[in-house]
Amino acid sequence: MVGVSGRRPHAAVVAIVVLLVAAPVLLLARHAPAQTLPARVAIRDALRSEAVGQALAGTHWSSARASALDGRLERVSFYAGPRLLAQVAVRADGTVDQVEALAHEAVPYGDWIAYEPAVLTVLAALFVLMAGVAPLRRLRNLDVLAATTLVTPVVLFQHGYLNGSVLAALPGLAYLMLRCAWRGLGPARDPTPTTPLFEHLTRSWEPGQRLRVLRMALVALALVFAMVGISSPNAIDVAYAAMEGATQILHGLLPYGHMPGDVIHGDTYPILSYALYVPIAWVAPVDSVLSRVDGALAVAVLAALATAAGLFRAAAGPRRRSVPRAPGAEAAGLRAALVWLSFPPLMIIASTGTTDVVLAAMLAFAVLLWRRPGASMALLSVAGWFKLAPFALVPVFLAPLRGRRLAAAAGALAGVSAATLGLVLALGGLHGAVAMAHAVAYQLERGSLQSPWAALGVTSWQPVGEACVLALIAGAVARLLADPELAADGVRMAALSAAILIALQLVANYWAFLYLAWIVPLVGLSLLAQDTRVRAHAGARVPVAPDSGVPDLRVVAGR
Repeated sequence: MVGVSGRRPHAAVVAIVVLLVAAPVLLLARHAPAQTLPARVAIRDALRSEAVGQALAGTHWSSARASALDGRLERVSFYAGPRLLAQVAVRADGTVDQVEALAHEAVPYGDWIAYEPAVLTVLAALFVLMAGVAPLRRLRNLDVLAATTLVTPVVLFQHGYLNGSVLAALPGLAYLMLRCAWRGLGPARDPTPTTPLFEHLTRSWEPGQRLRVLRMALVALALVFAMVGISSPNAIDVAYAAMEGATQILHGLLPYGHMPGDVIHGDTYPILSYALYVPIAWVAPVDSVLSRVDGALAVAVLAALATAAGLFRAAAGPRRRSVPRAPGAEAAGLRAALVWLSFPPLMIIASTGTTDVVLAAMLAFAVLLWRRPGASMALLSVAGWFKLAPFALVPVFLAPLRGRRLAAAAGALAGVSAATLGLVLALGGLHGAVAMAHAVAYQLERGSLQSPWAALGVTSWQPVGEACVLALIAGAVARLLADPELAADGVRMAALSAAILIALQLVANYWAFLYLAWIVPLVGLSLLAQDTRVRAHAGARVPVAPDSGVPDLRVVAGR
């Protein structure tokens, strides 16, 4: 990091101070969920259940492990070697609350087609073709490789290797976090002259021919997404929770404490995770996991396609009569959209119906609207009340703003938050607000085997990781306060946002490959955009209309 002028402290100093203060505080405040039953008793009670017997039939399980889930439930996991076969929730009275028979399911959730090795291979090849550059010896291609390795956790999770899945994600996520943090906060540099790999391999084609191929590829991939996603037979429990909560709101009730109970802690999300699905629940209410959630599946697919459209416009620029697109701009936009849709895990994620794809769209458009602080902060606030993680970006988004722009952003944050809390109070009064806070707190306190800390056996050091995230945010805020001009670069803001979100995932109590959807659009707007903007010939920046609200991600020449 570079130094700062005036009386403002150096950003690195701020980060170190926050780390040194936060780490011991978080270490002292840490407490694991209390076990409701001794491990041997929980395992014994689980084995007495007929449903558990059916789940383990023919599996030849070799070991069992019990761990606290929340203070009311024990999780009992059965393994064959390192492979997870089944998970069971056991109550304090010994009754079994929920059984996941993973060994008897072809895929954990989502459409089996999206897990097929041939499908993942084709998507990975398309991703590399659209995101890679020539010459091959460029840091950009290392970024592409790191992103491609994130398909490995999906394959391992599909086959029940829980620890292996989490550990396999660590190198790629850690690399991308560091790269994004450096891109956002490090010194400015001129883009390296490169040629998009697709154009390099098709250099004998006419530009019009390449454009037609890109258009056909995007249309075909969008259609495949729609068919696989909407027809998925195996939606995730999060989709059911969102729809069940939306149905409760239609009945005039808050989800908190009023859910059917067939999804454990299905009421642990902020209120907008349910409220935004109310229009779908009004048409097709969901009262249990036996209902269909086609609406949630359709929303996930539409969110993925909307994100692709946003990335297309960011790279291609708006189409206006007064500001025509430069030659090759449409091709750049098509490649950007294809990078997102061809990211191999995305089709699986969308086919689960998870709300994480919707969150990805919110985050992408919040960054794309960075020239309009009011709109950007409003969308980021909605994302925060949809899932908690986006609130970590609020200080970074506010730090470089001044005057009216700061007032507009702060007003948007306050307005969205007031409206959201107003909805909670209208449905449940003050008790409803307390119930929501208590339910959401589960995400901060839950016991989980599915985290890097549990996989590595170092859960006692997790608070130090959390302190590092706080230090990253504090250092970024200090840097932006001292040099607000950094935020004039949309690529930097996208990279910094991605770094913080990846860091949050790495220190969380629970990690799933579904969360990769949050970061891929932001990585696409930063690491995977910078070299695509440059051709092998001298380039010139192409301006975007001042009122477009879309960051300029293009440096185009010779197109």
